[in-house]
Amino acid sequence: MTKYCFIDTETKSEIDISLGHDLYTRACVCMIVTYALSTYDRGWQDQPAKLWEPWDDPVRPVDLAAAVRDPEVIFVAHNAAFDRLVLQRQLDIDIPIERWQCTMAIACSHGLPGSLEQLGEAVGLPTDLRKLVDDKGLIDTFCVPQPRLGRFITPLEKPDEWKRFCNYAVRDTVTLREIFKRLPTVNYVGSNLRGWHLDQLINERGFGFDRQLAAAAKSFLADAKVGSDVVVAKASGNEVHAASQRNRLLRYLREKCGVDIESLRASEVREWLEHDDLDPVVRVLLEQRLEAGKSSGAKFDRGLRMVGPGSRIRHTIRWAGAGRTGRFSHRGYQPGNMARPVLTVRRENGRIELEPVKASYIDDVIIPGIYSKAALNNDLVYGGPYEACALTLRHAIVAAPGNELVTGDFKNIESVITAWIAGQEDELQAFALAFADPKNKSLDVYRKQFSAFFGTPVLEVNDTERQAGKVSKLAFGFGGGVGALVTMAAGYQMDLEPLTDIILPRATAEQREKAYKAWRRAFLRAEDYELEPKVYQACDILKQIYRTTNDKIDAMRRAVDTAVKDSIRNPGSAAYRVAKCLIWATPHYLNIQLPNGDRLIYASPKLFVEKIEDPEGGKPWVTETVSYITVRGKTVRRERAWSGLFVENIVQAIANRVLRAALLRVHADTLTVPAIAAYLASLPVGERTAIVLHVHDEIVLDVPAGTYPKERLQSVLCEKEEWFRDLPMAADVWNYPRYGKR
Repeated sequence: MTKYCFIDTETKSEIDISLGHDLYTRACVCMIVTYALSTYDRGWQDQPAKLWEPWDDPVRPVDLAAAVRDPEVIFVAHNAAFDRLVLQRQLDIDIPIERWQCTMAIACSHGLPGSLEQLGEAVGLPTDLRKLVDDKGLIDTFCVPQPRLGRFITPLEKPDEWKRFCNYAVRDTVTLREIFKRLPTVNYVGSNLRGWHLDQLINERGFGFDRQLAAAAKSFLADAKVGSDVVVAKASGNEVHAASQRNRLLRYLREKCGVDIESLRASEVREWLEHDDLDPVVRVLLEQRLEAGKSSGAKFDRGLRMVGPGSRIRHTIRWAGAGRTGRFSHRGYQPGNMARPVLTVRRENGRIELEPVKASYIDDVIIPGIYSKAALNNDLVYGGPYEACALTLRHAIVAAPGNELVTGDFKNIESVITAWIAGQEDELQAFALAFADPKNKSLDVYRKQFSAFFGTPVLEVNDTERQAGKVSKLAFGFGGGVGALVTMAAGYQMDLEPLTDIILPRATAEQREKAYKAWRRAFLRAEDYELEPKVYQACDILKQIYRTTNDKIDAMRRAVDTAVKDSIRNPGSAAYRVAKCLIWATPHYLNIQLPNGDRLIYASPKLFVEKIEDPEGGKPWVTETVSYITVRGKTVRRERAWSGLFVENIVQAIANRVLRAALLRVHADTLTVPAIAAYLASLPVGERTAIVLHVHDEIVLDVPAGTYPKERLQSVLCEKEEWFRDLPMAADVWNYPRYGKR
């Protein structure tokens, strides 16, 4: 028999909830606790939901107190971290993390909506059991300070509304329980549930934040904006007052300067700045716009507003926040959404390129330049004031006093997994050779990819170009074509024009003929991305080459497409085994079971047929497309899917499970190091983990300096588990006082 306590809290606070769980739950007042006790043993036995008003009666109800004392009772909440912290910090109810579960985390783990009201609809909850959306507005009445009064409204002032609010809170808990009963659990049991418990520890530990650097950057950027505004106003004759005035600047450039620029996206601005004959005024305005677009002031301000005790920012990681793949998302200061540290430089030929920046340069040159405000005066050294600050965003994440950050990053993980699930043995061998001799750049798969595509000798490929090789390999690996390469080139400032001289002379007559037909069709349908014909054809030939030389990966993508469509066409039929996965459909869901047993779940899958007209007047061709219901923000909508999307989801989901497994191993291993264990024992129980952050495929530890050698982290990260025993693996590891890569 399993015992549960479903619980929810309603609170009020002067602190805005947008500043995060940590600060809010330290300052709030808990007004209402609603709870419902249940047991499960071959069926549910439910007790009525109950109400406790701590503001009026601080004594805990007897049955709730008994549930808290009983180690076998599992507490369930929606967004459980919030309610757990409210109970602990405001009501002195401290329930171990291992006794908690979260319906939001369960929902996100299965690609379902995160909000309680949407979730009720998604799992088919009857209307009479769903959240009382009409009374949700009462939160503003009792939980938010009233500007007109300059204080909160008390329950005694509006007793009728307060009664409705209490009913609303009780209904929330009833809804929570009924939703929990209906949620799938396959992705939230075993190691995944243990991983969520560890995630709560990591969030509660948080990461160190350099308040002094953030404050200096804010001050510095304020001065820079004053100077930039003067330059923009002068250049535009006072018609535009700041580079941040996007619409006004765009209109001025078009109407007064005759510049036919489509948008002010960074990639397009950089392209215009490469014109040798650009009017000096236009150049000044575009350069100011490019700089202003890098402003990190809002992020530094966000960090300063969120930082809590011990100069740490907590609760920035959201479990499975990226959706059904299970990947994590970030909120608040968002360390997962920071640009790679690169500096904009202008070459002798006038071309603007991005140059990788090492951590030591940021610490030794950029940060002192911000403190002294020297970065305002030398664009060649600092890249401009806005860029200088953007480069330091990662470096504002710091180790605790006396500690260091030890960071491990899985190498090439998504590309390796793509080859692994396809059985592309030559690619796997290439990765294995590169992993065995990491200092030999000539073996680096991404450098070799860029070299093959762009003609640069392998040993001359820089780190930014290597990243472009990585992105192009992933784009083609997930079934992308010319459009994927164009997107990659825009993001990494890669010039595609040289491809005509590199690729076309080497292409076979058959490749050139296919590429010409592809270009002509795209041109007639206005889908040629405005590329010169030969450039488009060169890109298409690259796609052909990739698919030919990676035949198993291409075949795997097509096999996944066939399995998905046949499964939807024949729900209930036997599962297809493809890409190391099992694929099948029920009348309501498409399921893709990953090698570790977890599932990707797509709701309400459908096939629909489209006729596509031949732009050259030939016979139209018929294509069959998949669609499914998915969550986008606060909306649920039907979206189209294609074979590359399913492959990408599979690859990213597997990479996420490799990361989750590593997090559990690293956490367990660090606890066996006496110096680390002693240090963690000095922290609150809920913060006792060495892991403070994980971003994409990186794991970051904050431990006493010298206590966890890089080699040890590397070894633990690369341990194999049974389900990925034959997956080639390697990791880069470095230690540094700031979150910067050496």
